[in-house]
Amino acid sequence: MFAGPIIAREVLTVPRPIRFYIARGSYVGLLFILMWTAWQSLIGWREVREYGVMARFGGILFQFFVFVQLTLMLISAPLAAATSVAHEKDRRTFMLLLMTDLSDVEIVLGKLTASLLQVVTLLAATAPVFFLCMLLGGVSPRQVLDILGVTAAAGLVAGSLGLLVALWRDRTFQSLALTVLLVVLSQAVVEAIGYVLPDLRVFGVPLASTLDPYRVAIAVLTQDHVEIRQLARPSVIFMLVSLALAAILIVMGVVRLRAWNPDRDAPRERRAGDEDAEQVGALVEDVEVADPAPVGATTGPGGGSGFSPIRTDPLAHRVDSEAAEATGATTGLHVPRRTHRRVVKPLGPYRRPWGDYPILWRELRTRAYGTKPLIIKGAYVLAFALGVAIFRSLSRGLEVPLATGLALIPVALGILSLVLVNTQGVTALTSERDSGALDLLLVTELTPRQFIFSKLFGVLYNTKEMILPPIGLAVWFAITGVLTVESAIFAIVDFLLLCHFAAMLGLHAAITYTNSRTAVAHSLGTICFLMVGILTCAGLIILSDREFGRQLVSFLIFIGAGSVALFGSLGAKNPSRAIALVSLLTPFWTFYCVIGLLNGDLLAAFLVSAGTYGFALLAMLVPAVSDFDIALGRTGSIQG
Repeated sequence: MFAGPIIAREVLTVPRPIRFYIARGSYVGLLFILMWTAWQSLIGWREVREYGVMARFGGILFQFFVFVQLTLMLISAPLAAATSVAHEKDRRTFMLLLMTDLSDVEIVLGKLTASLLQVVTLLAATAPVFFLCMLLGGVSPRQVLDILGVTAAAGLVAGSLGLLVALWRDRTFQSLALTVLLVVLSQAVVEAIGYVLPDLRVFGVPLASTLDPYRVAIAVLTQDHVEIRQLARPSVIFMLVSLALAAILIVMGVVRLRAWNPDRDAPRERRAGDEDAEQVGALVEDVEVADPAPVGATTGPGGGSGFSPIRTDPLAHRVDSEAAEATGATTGLHVPRRTHRRVVKPLGPYRRPWGDYPILWRELRTRAYGTKPLIIKGAYVLAFALGVAIFRSLSRGLEVPLATGLALIPVALGILSLVLVNTQGVTALTSERDSGALDLLLVTELTPRQFIFSKLFGVLYNTKEMILPPIGLAVWFAITGVLTVESAIFAIVDFLLLCHFAAMLGLHAAITYTNSRTAVAHSLGTICFLMVGILTCAGLIILSDREFGRQLVSFLIFIGAGSVALFGSLGAKNPSRAIALVSLLTPFWTFYCVIGLLNGDLLAAFLVSAGTYGFALLAMLVPAVSDFDIALGRTGSIQG
């Protein structure tokens, strides 16, 4: 195939599994359900004969579709590109790809195109739904084309960024986390540029509007038909700038491909081997090393021969070595005695493994997730600081800033933390499975309880820098009066519970699906589906002026579809009654929590959310502990 063997293989293999057809059909069907839900929220059951009402509904529906799809594109495209490379690095097959006759350009472009193929297919499948909004009125064909072009361009540059990060980093968690953080940071930096330099323009268009896809989408939606025919409009400039940025990122990936992934003795494997050796050596406690002198050597005062345990006193060891050198002592075979012995030092309390939970010791006391975690933590702190700064600058003079659209900023920061915790949770197990370390753990005497709880709390400990800032923000809101003390306590407890839920969701997906890309897709897709679905539901309720009666049936259908999708992700592979109950109740009770928050009933929303997600946590945790042997194939009965 002219496009390269990697793209040819992806084109031939992607359409085969039925799950891809189900994904495309489900996504389009979800848009139609959202369309009917919006109709019931804005119009209800009354008969409409005015063209203006239909045009207004078409415009509002188009806006919902635009922002939902653009958000999903900015999430799915970079993660798909990063996962495609990180998965092969974990399985040690990426180095084999570099040893083929493929050029660097073919490898980089092939991996990028192959990873974005499914995303582009979903975008093409939703194009007829977007044009359907045009038939309702209020939307022009040029606006639809511009939005599709902007969405595709945003997906291309985001995918290129994810691919570049995955080529640079070695660990899956580092690749995925840095990709998400860089996408968020880029949006925050562009918003900061637009706020600090509002008069800076490119071809008559504000600079921020040429870099931010959301600003460009708003500009396209608010333009009239005279301005939208101009060539130098925000959408066209954004597409050109995105193509240029994508080209720069691709060229960087091509140039640095061999430097970051050399084809000689893999530094990544050596580093991993050194880390593993360090951890295994730290796990060894009471070890007696035999004296290298063979049988027959005179080593003691009585002239006895044999083995003697090595002493761990460095001073005594040095004296013995010096004495041997001075006397020229030899063995019975006339081979000079070794004077340099490796001394096994006693382990201190910091390096001594914990008896019943050695995995937890490894998660907390060693570099189990890479040698440079400060890069991820620093990027998150920077993104969080920018978000808080933007919130403070825009909320000046407002009495209740959280009652406005500014509430989306702290909510987005909390969702970012949950996504990173979920990413750590799923990669904590998939990386070990791909590298073969999980097979070694399965032959040990570790119990499922020790393994699962160690992984769960290890994930939470390693992501504490992503968990503590939102909690600190809630405390600051309570001190400054933005939130009441009661509301701050409710928010903190709910957030901690959601962090445990996100971490366990990642472990559950990694146990259920043996393919790492599938596990990552299901885990991150589920957490993003819940968060985006909640925000969409809240937006529809606000637009309908909180008249729940006329939209109840449509919301029931919308939430019912969400329950089916949630069960397909959580329990379709290994079904259970608890998972089925969670899938059925979680969307409905979440809808109740949204209504409670909008009506000011904070205690009811807190209790219901704590009960719902607490039960969901237990529904995934208990089977993981009890059926761990079967799920991971230790018994050989099934391979989850």
